[in-house]
Amino acid sequence: MMDSQEDLNKILTSFKVKARCVSYNKIRNISLYDLYLSPGTRVKDIIKFSDEISLAMKSKTRPLIKVKPELGIVRLEVVDENPGKIAFFEDFRKIKLNDEKIPMYLGSSVDGNNLVIDLFKHPHTLIAGTTGSGKSTLLHSIMANALSLQNTMICVIDSKNVEFAGYSIFKNVSVATDYNGSMAMLKFLYEQMEFRYNVMNDRKSIDNDPDFPNIIFIIDEFADLIMQDDKNEFYTLLCRLAQKCRAAGIYCIIATQRPSVDIIKGAIKANFPARISCQVASHIDSKVILDATGAELLAGSGDAIIKNYNNNFQRFQSTYTTPEEVIAYYA
Repeated sequence: MMDSQEDLNKILTSFKVKARCVSYNKIRNISLYDLYLSPGTRVKDIIKFSDEISLAMKSKTRPLIKVKPELGIVRLEVVDENPGKIAFFEDFRKIKLNDEKIPMYLGSSVDGNNLVIDLFKHPHTLIAGTTGSGKSTLLHSIMANALSLQNTMICVIDSKNVEFAGYSIFKNVSVATDYNGSMAMLKFLYEQMEFRYNVMNDRKSIDNDPDFPNIIFIIDEFADLIMQDDKNEFYTLLCRLAQKCRAAGIYCIIATQRPSVDIIKGAIKANFPARISCQVASHIDSKVILDATGAELLAGSGDAIIKNYNNNFQRFQSTYTTPEEVIAYYA
């Protein structure tokens, strides 16, 4: 694996691309190359030769190419080895939180810093990823975060009935495993939302009220439910819930292996501003989940991109844990 500015400059010169590498840095398994483009050179010239660059550099995937206009450079993110696992509980105990109301420790960003988001500011989140991309592991990390929170109720729909069944031993966790159970859970959440709104009309706020805990609602494999939703009842009720439930202290997280337009429809995208994508099958899937290409170039095994509520993108390596480890830690 080539790892120096001179090596990349030789490759660019051989392809007659008028650009030079001005800095190089390596963080974890990703090498970062910052390129300065000569006048007249287009970003498309770099993209056009991405396959040849990855071949010459013997990288695991094609480079992820990002334009950094504030720095006047184009950055190449090159994966040069398998990502190492970030043990969730090893770092979770050390994390220093700032002002997050509902903190979620997700992993390590590409700059080497811990990635902690506030679910209060990321009210509804879409997560996508193919088999082996690390999507399920990311969901277990989210569960591990959620179980650490005070005054929090967790509702999970696990249509595969293999990933989350064990969490039902906790009093504040409810798990549905089939379509009928999922509809019952969704109706309960909708009724809870309406009830909370009625209470808020009388007294304005339910914050920090033990009678009204925050509710984190997780759906694993959303596509399975949509395929069973012949009358469009589940989809319609979910959209109505997502439109208003943030103010009532209910936060939704939807995950799917199939981020296609027939599954992730416009009403869902409009109400789920935060997005996380692990590796997906194609640039089309990446556009559906992130509204941009790039997720198809991820390395898998927890390599992911988060698009937050204000449309900023950040690459990170998600933490690793298992249901057995989470249950043993909190039981």
